[in-house]
Amino acid sequence: MTQKEKRKHPRFPVGISMSLFTKGRNVGRCKGQILDLSTGGMAFETDTELEEGSSLFLKINIPLEIRGEVRHIKAGLGGLQRYGVRFHKIGFKSADGAKPASFIAARFQK
Repeated sequence: MTQKEKRKHPRFPVGISMSLFTKGRNVGRCKGQILDLSTGGMAFETDTELEEGSSLFLKINIPLEIRGEVRHIKAGLGGLQRYGVRFHKIGFKSADGAKPASFIAARFQK
C-alpha cells in the first residue's frame, strides 16, 4: 500500500511559503515551503531541524493558522528536511464562512 492510499484526506500540491514556530524546542521563527496540504495534514520542507513529535504553529499567506505535530522526517535535497505533519487544529478566517476543508479543496484542487 502506498503512502497516498493510507491517507484519510486527499492532499493537494500547493508550493506556498509559511512561517514556523515551535513549542518546547527553541528554533525561533523560521521559514519553509509547503509541498502538499489536506484537512488532516501536510508535508513541508525547511532547513531547520525539528524532532519527530514536535508541536508546531504554522502561519501561512492564506487565511489558515495551523497547530500540528511532526509525524515523519525525511532528508530532502540541498540540505533541506522534509516533514510530515498531522494537524491538531486549523484556525480559519474567511469572510464567506467557508470551512477549512471546503477552502483547501476549492483553493488547491486541480
